[in-house]
Amino acid sequence: MRAAALAADLGLHFRALSAPAPLLQHHPHLGVEEAARRERYRLLGQAALEAGAHMIATAHQREDQAETVLLHLFHGSGVHGASAMSEQAAVPFPFPSAKSDISQETAIISLWRPLLQEPRRSIDRYVARLGLAWIEDSSNDDVSLRRNAVRHRILPLLEHHFPGAAAALARYASLAAADDEALDHLAAAAIPEVVDPGGRLTAAALVEKPLALQRRVVRRWIVDTTGLTTITAERTDAVIGLAAAGEGTPTIEIGDHWTVHREQGMLHLSNVNVKRPDQDQEHDREWQERR
Repeated sequence: MRAAALAADLGLHFRALSAPAPLLQHHPHLGVEEAARRERYRLLGQAALEAGAHMIATAHQREDQAETVLLHLFHGSGVHGASAMSEQAAVPFPFPSAKSDISQETAIISLWRPLLQEPRRSIDRYVARLGLAWIEDSSNDDVSLRRNAVRHRILPLLEHHFPGAAAALARYASLAAADDEALDHLAAAAIPEVVDPGGRLTAAALVEKPLALQRRVVRRWIVDTTGLTTITAERTDAVIGLAAAGEGTPTIEIGDHWTVHREQGMLHLSNVNVKRPDQDQEHDREWQERR
């Protein structure tokens, strides 16, 4: 194995981990690329924790960032998606998956991408000067996979017609990240104004906010209360519509058996699979602990 041999030459510890197969069985409702991405981070986190490490470094570079921006924009993402990858981020482990239990204890590991602003060609030249040879994964040439199609067809075409497109997209990600951070701060400040101690969202207070802030507050409310991490823009806007509507509006499903309904001017989150007499008391106590 080339990686093991290189590690031995450099005097570095080497460890190989394998993702479970079949991969999609462990990540239902996800595409193969996203499932593989989650497994990579899960295994990296596992290895880091077992080694007593608190940081993981990856080799993502500027073209990777540009590809990620395009993929997110093609999915209709907002400013959060457009911000793509950050150079450094705190990531909870175990890494979330479709089968993860959000109640289990997690550790926070810093994810570092030190080469994120470096163009791929500069890295290639540097590696060549060191006399190192890399291995190309044959799956990277499969243009039926969306990221590969962006890498081999779309981004080169953009560079042909708009020289410097990758650099511009990476710069846009940095600008979007600053806007995203500002929205997060505004949403954090707005939460006490619109969410009561029992975790219910006040409809009238929400709809008074600018639409962009409404969306961020709703997503934060749902994530903090349920642990869901994949709330679609369509479901977010449906909850906002519920807040703006009158009483008697239908219950909205937001995923993983969670629903939102309106009662006496308040929006309530409920899980249809959880039916306990003491549910409201536990919900109130957990909400107070989070705050």
